[in-house]
Amino acid sequence: MATKPDIGWMSYEQAKEYLIASLLRDAEAHEKGRYNAIDQGFEELDHGLPRDRDRKFDKLFIAFNFWDGWIDARNHDWRFYKPIMQSDWPRLARLIVEDIRADREIIEPIIVDRFDLKKRAQRGWFFDLFKKLFGHIKET
Repeated sequence: MATKPDIGWMSYEQAKEYLIASLLRDAEAHEKGRYNAIDQGFEELDHGLPRDRDRKFDKLFIAFNFWDGWIDARNHDWRFYKPIMQSDWPRLARLIVEDIRADREIIEPIIVDRFDLKKRAQRGWFFDLFKKLFGHIKET
């Protein structure tokens, strides 16, 4: 049986710089219509992000989940991520880059609502269903 190669975890700074470079590169590719380029390096980051990590990685995981969603949206002709439209992805990527570059928490509501999986799990499936059925609900 083959064993998984030993892949070292990235440090926070390595992962942060990798995400910044990747999101900016993909924003530019998207704007130039080179949609197939939106995913280069994703697998490497997936293998390098530490899973049992310090909380400072939380914003990097939001950015990582955003990148995953961007790739998925591209793969499905820009459906399934409403209200995010095809043209929104590069702008949202740059907002994420600004926040992680400055070591700020990501607070853009559309990004947090869709890609902060920790918060989504805390809310639970019922909250998401209720929100979908009855419109926007302000969380406390």
